[in-house]
Amino acid sequence: MNNLLRTQIIKERKNRSRVFVFLFTIAFVLIMFDLVFDDMGVLRYMKLKQEEKVLETSISDMEKSIVKLKEEIGVIRSDPFYIEKQAREDLGLAKPDEYTFKFENPEASKEKNKKQTK
Repeated sequence: MNNLLRTQIIKERKNRSRVFVFLFTIAFVLIMFDLVFDDMGVLRYMKLKQEEKVLETSISDMEKSIVKLKEEIGVIRSDPFYIEKQAREDLGLAKPDEYTFKFENPEASKEKNKKQTK
């Protein structure tokens, strides 16, 4: 009887340890799944890091553009020859005793004619 009781206790302990290991394994798998695939998981973190790099490069490009524009504003405010040059090039303006000639690209004029005939 004593031996039978001892074997029964050993079997119950083995069963408890198996159940504990099984539950621990399931809990571990679920926690790892959450760490990787959850909204705040590793994959989301890596994606956000990539987006951060893209945004940082975009910000640095914009900052460079701002510096160039500020320099151009400074030149415009202080240099009347620059203003005259821009008016001539961009707007096609000329002084009263000057003539301006505009030359069109032949391919561009062909495309305009095709669009007008359609």
